Formats: sequence, C-alpha cells, structure tokens
Amino acid sequence: MKKLSVVLAVLVCAMAFVPQDLDAGVGIKGGYTLSKFLLKSPEPMPFEWANLPFFTGGLYFTLNLGFVTIQPEVLYTRMGGRFEADAANSLEFRFDYVQVPVLLKFNIIPAGPVRPFLYGGGYGGYLIKATGVMVEDGTELPRMDLMDTYQKLDYGVLGGAGLTFKLPGIALTVEGRYNYGLRNLYIDPAAGEFMRNTSIMALVGIGF
Repeated sequence: MKKLSVVLAVLVCAMAFVPQDLDAGVGIKGGYTLSKFLLKSPEPMPFEWANLPFFTGGLYFTLNLGFVTIQPEVLYTRMGGRFEADAANSLEFRFDYVQVPVLLKFNIIPAGPVRPFLYGGGYGGYLIKATGVMVEDGTELPRMDLMDTYQKLDYGVLGGAGLTFKLPGIALTVEGRYNYGLRNLYIDPAAGEFMRNTSIMALVGIGF
C-alpha cells in the first residue's frame, strides 16, 4: 500500500501543472471485477481456471477535448483465477496490482445530461502481492507467497463503454470494461507456455 500512496501522490502533483484553461477534472471510481487466467501449454492442462471475483477502486483524471477525452487512472485491482474441485476443495491465485490505465474516450454525445461514450487504451500494472490460497477438505492451508514465481510487471490493452450523467457540480459515470493482458506472467516459461491476465470490470465513478 505504501507504493500505491507514492504513485497517487505523484499523479496528484502532476495535475497541478495542467493548464487551467483546459477542461480538466479529477474523480474517484470503484466497482466489481471478475478476473481469469488464460493459459497456453503444449501439454494438456490438469484443470481450467474460473473467474475470481473481487473489488477495484482508485482515482482518475480527465482532459476533455470535446468529442475526445484523455483519461489516465490509478487503480488497485486484483487479477488471478480460481479452481473449485468441489465445495470443500479449491485453489485461488490472487495477484494484487497497482494498475495505471490510460484511456482514449470517444464522447458519442458530448453535451446534454446523458452522454454515452466508448473507449480504448492500454494499461501497465505493478504486482504488489501474489498469494496462493488452497482449501482442502474445508480447511484453508497455509498461504503460499508467489511473488518470486511470476513477473512483477504486467501490461495489456482494454476497451469499454459507458454513460456519463451530468449533475449539478459532479459527473456520475457507469461503465463496463474488458482487460486483456499481453505479457507472459511466467518468469521462465517452457517452450509454448503462456499465461496472461484477463478481467471484466463494472465500474461507477464520480467526477469533479
């Protein structure tokens, strides 16, 4: 969390240098995420990862240029996957990231009380915690530290759509987003092995 505080402080300071005559703003957002590993292997996989649910949240900054908005964000989010053999036996890999997406938003209707938008962009993420959680016969085993097993840095592309509701003094946004990782998370993969992050997010934001 200390690293997250440093990143947030740097971005807040950077906003002070944005020219005041531009339509710039700041906001907070949070929501629900479903993440899942996508695996590629030359050998048959012993099981398939399912979605891992969690919450995400952070800050965003906007530079509105009319039909186009540039929007960098800083989010605390969890990637990973879950395998459940049955109700008493399961395995979860929980990868917690400070993620920095940069979005290019296209404001389909740039004026009015309800403004739909589409966006695309990329993200970078820094792994701050990686934990394996195994439950056997209903009992959680000692947690595994996976920080030395997987790459610290992740990056990928994203896309989404949503609505902005203009209210007195604030802007309320609701959106859906898909993240697709491009980096192989294995530090030393065998030939043909590839492991990437993916996630679906449902987010609500309040801009000022």
